[in-house]
Amino acid sequence: MMSEHGIHSRERLLIPVTRPEILDGQTCYIETDIYAKREVAVLYLDGTGPDKKEAHARATARVHRKLKREIMESLKRSLRVDDSTAQYYFALAEGDLRGALQEFSDDMQWEHTAK
Repeated sequence: MMSEHGIHSRERLLIPVTRPEILDGQTCYIETDIYAKREVAVLYLDGTGPDKKEAHARATARVHRKLKREIMESLKRSLRVDDSTAQYYFALAEGDLRGALQEFSDDMQWEHTAK
């Protein structure tokens, strides 16, 4: 932080804990930090907690990311291609796995007949 304004402009401030004993008797929540793009333990010192609707949205987003990652891995294995190619065909088919497989198959057939 370069100024006090930096502290007030954030929704929350993440501070490393050097003395874990201050956490005794407290409730920590596991949340996904949108800036760090990873899960972190969050301690609300005022005794409140995360907004339930916001926590549900974060959990849902985490599930969606995991599902998309699994779909992309499956598509990569099925097509025997790299990440970028799998992402291209998935986007081309607007998130439809069968459509992505069909697009790839059509391209391979076209490439074969064009030779």
